[in-house]
Amino acid sequence: MNAQSTGKVNNKIGAGESAQDAGSTNTAESKQATSRQLIAIIFILAIATKMFLLPIFLIRTTGRDAYIAMAIGGGIDLVALGVMIAAMYLSREVDFFTLLSSTIGKVGAKIAVALIGLFLFFKLNTAVAEILAFYGNNVLNGFNVSLMTIVLLVFFAAVGVHTLRALCRLNELLVPLIVACLTVLAVIVILTGFDLANIFPSLQNPESFTDGLMRHAAWIGDFTPLVLFMGRTKLKKSTGAFAAGAGAIGTAVAVFFTMIMSAAFGNVPMLADSTTNLSNILQFSIGNVYGRIDMFSSILWSISVFIEAALFFYATCRCVAFVIGKNAHFWISLAVTVLVYIAQVFALADRTLFSLAVTSLPTSAVIFAFTIAVPTLAVTCALVQRNKRNRAERDS
Repeated sequence: MNAQSTGKVNNKIGAGESAQDAGSTNTAESKQATSRQLIAIIFILAIATKMFLLPIFLIRTTGRDAYIAMAIGGGIDLVALGVMIAAMYLSREVDFFTLLSSTIGKVGAKIAVALIGLFLFFKLNTAVAEILAFYGNNVLNGFNVSLMTIVLLVFFAAVGVHTLRALCRLNELLVPLIVACLTVLAVIVILTGFDLANIFPSLQNPESFTDGLMRHAAWIGDFTPLVLFMGRTKLKKSTGAFAAGAGAIGTAVAVFFTMIMSAAFGNVPMLADSTTNLSNILQFSIGNVYGRIDMFSSILWSISVFIEAALFFYATCRCVAFVIGKNAHFWISLAVTVLVYIAQVFALADRTLFSLAVTSLPTSAVIFAFTIAVPTLAVTCALVQRNKRNRAERDS
């Protein structure tokens, strides 16, 4: 056996021991996601929570410049995505939890994962609050938040006890429907036309724009759950390029539709200030020429945000499993669903309170920090471990 082979074998053995000792879920979930599934999930993450409340909030604070703020936020996410993809390639065989344990020790890894889990839990509640707001304002009359929350959490609990591969397969089946809805909506919007002159001149009020931009960082960090794909994805040479492309296309879609709504801002300022009803704003944005065209956006947004929220739930549960050192997925999923229910029904039931919570400067600062820190931590640990392997191979 040559030195290189010996190094790889020792690395795998060490990774396995570290996973067991640190309570990693990787030993219980050996199945891997495919490159196509990774690309599909990245596309969903790029558009899901950026196509409903965020454009409306941005229009309220930055007016016609909302699409610029959306582009900046999307750009930050794309940088984080690029770093995350690099980390995946550097750590093809070792999962994120094992990587952390090997680099910063068991205790340090548990502390780091606990903090990441809290971040993911916050993002999960943001997505769930959007789902409830959407169905309360757009779909159901006499909407019962408690009942809808229970139905939603039953779905999440079912996701939590399955493998990452199962969630990826579900996403892979739904992506074609989302793409079809996006295509139809985009074609109709283009044929209808919209007045781009309404978005000029740009940045007339820089102070208001800066404040609005800084207060809406709660909607970045959507690619953070991709740490679960480290060491569990069958990567090909072209996977990184296609994955980055999927993120860029999804971000462009979100910016495009925000631009449409920004262009209509001059005609609907009172509507934007008084409602979170996506259907009404989109109807005004395209002149209501084609009737209930908002249904296309409703379908694609509903499917996308359900998948994203499910992934955040899954990632939160796996972080808890690592911290407590047990793969009790059923009980962990049940506990997280109870916490989400309490947060939604008691803490965030008042949508005004929710808006204040997610648009505060302290919240935005924390979310921005985690958006940058998590992929940076992943790629740093991957580089450290690669250097250790290289030194071990040279010494042997």
